[in-house]
Amino acid sequence: MISFEQKRPRPASPDITPLLDVVFILLIFFVVSTVFTAKGMEMELPPAETSKPVSGKSMEIELRANGDVFCDSKPTTLLSLAYTLQLTASQPPAQQPAHILLKSAPQARVEQFVRIVDLVRSNGFSNLVIATSTKGEEAAQAEARQ
Repeated sequence: MISFEQKRPRPASPDITPLLDVVFILLIFFVVSTVFTAKGMEMELPPAETSKPVSGKSMEIELRANGDVFCDSKPTTLLSLAYTLQLTASQPPAQQPAHILLKSAPQARVEQFVRIVDLVRSNGFSNLVIATSTKGEEAAQAEARQ
C-alpha cells in the first residue's frame, strides 16, 4: 500500500564538532600560556655575561637588599620558606616546579643568600637557578635612574 501522507522535512541541525574542536584548542592554548607567564616585581639583579633564559614553571624566591624574603611574591621568613620547600618536595614530581628561581638584590647580604641556597639544597632540590641581568638591562637600569 502506498502512503500518500506528506512527510515534513526535519529542521536542519548544524554539526558542532568543528566548533568544539576549536574551543578545546583555544582552551589548551590559554591553559598552557598561563603556566609560562611569570609574575613579579622589578628588582635590580647583579649582571652576568653567561646568563641564559629559563622557561617553565618555577618557584620564585626573592631576597631584597634590606634582608626581606619573598616566596612567589608573598612575604615570608626563612622558617616558613623551609616549610614551603618541604611541602613542595613532598608533592609528586609532575606537580613540582621545574626550577627554583632565586632573585637576589646586588646589595643583599651574602649570609642571607647562602642560607636560602642551603635551604633549597637541604630540601632535595638540585634545580636552583640564580637570576641575573644582562649587560643591556644593566645599562637601561642605569639610564632610568638618571
